[in-house]
Amino acid sequence: MKMILPLTMLALLLSTQALAQEQIALISVQGSGVVQAAPDRARLQMTVGSRQTSVSKAKTEVDAKVAQLTAMMQQLGVASSDINNAPLRIYPEYQQDQKAVEMYRVERELTVQVRDLSKYPELLEQAAALGITQLAPAELVVSEPAPLYQQALQLAYADAEQKAQQLARLSGRKIKQVHQIQEQGASPAPMHKMAMMASDTVQFGNNQVRAELSIQFELAKP
Repeated sequence: MKMILPLTMLALLLSTQALAQEQIALISVQGSGVVQAAPDRARLQMTVGSRQTSVSKAKTEVDAKVAQLTAMMQQLGVASSDINNAPLRIYPEYQQDQKAVEMYRVERELTVQVRDLSKYPELLEQAAALGITQLAPAELVVSEPAPLYQQALQLAYADAEQKAQQLARLSGRKIKQVHQIQEQGASPAPMHKMAMMASDTVQFGNNQVRAELSIQFELAKP
């Protein structure tokens, strides 16, 4: 009897828990929230290159252009800490017989954070005048996305709650309480634009800060 009694009580407890779980009616919904925000910062990638018969000549020309670009950007208010120079890249170009090097192409990439977007058009114009080899499309970002994401989370919750209430009404029930919440992730995604638009004007547009939630609501007993 000493061995049978605990097992009987355990079986009864498990049966009671299973019955309680069966009596809980849940509804699962997805909620999404989006907040529009104007970008206040741009990230630029510029490439400076030179093609010469020797690496030293090409490097000298590249270094001179990089120094000019750096000085120009600093005059426009770009901090030194916001200008990053990547290591040199050297590409030998061989003759048709592939036995001897004919020319050397040397490149250096600059990554620049532009915190004052009013300087953006002038910076591009002067960079082009200084002879940059390549300019990638600007990456436009919101520098402080966290508060915007909190707003998007509130909108996502409200969206999920509204869906749950509507579905509950269709089934003749009411929402009782939240059973479980899962955050699906954030997307304060940067928006890419062309470097310079027509008529030398720049259109920055808006970025979207998005939040996604998966929520389970418990339904009240009918």
